[in-house]
Amino acid sequence: MAVSFREAVMKSIELPCPSRLSAGERAAEITTILASAIVRTLTAPIAAESVVELGFVPDQRVHTTPYQRETL
Repeated sequence: MAVSFREAVMKSIELPCPSRLSAGERAAEITTILASAIVRTLTAPIAAESVVELGFVPDQRVHTTPYQRETL
């Protein structure tokens, strides 16, 4: 199924100003966003475990902690 460029371009969404929404409308908007995120998370395909490894032993991790001592 071929998709043309016009169909693939994101559509702009007109969002209402939050100050013009009632408390119930704001709560409904937040609920809709959270529900969409939960559904997307639950229906997402499970990622396959990667065979590519970084090749670092535990003492050579790339992130640092403030407790590492530097020797000069």
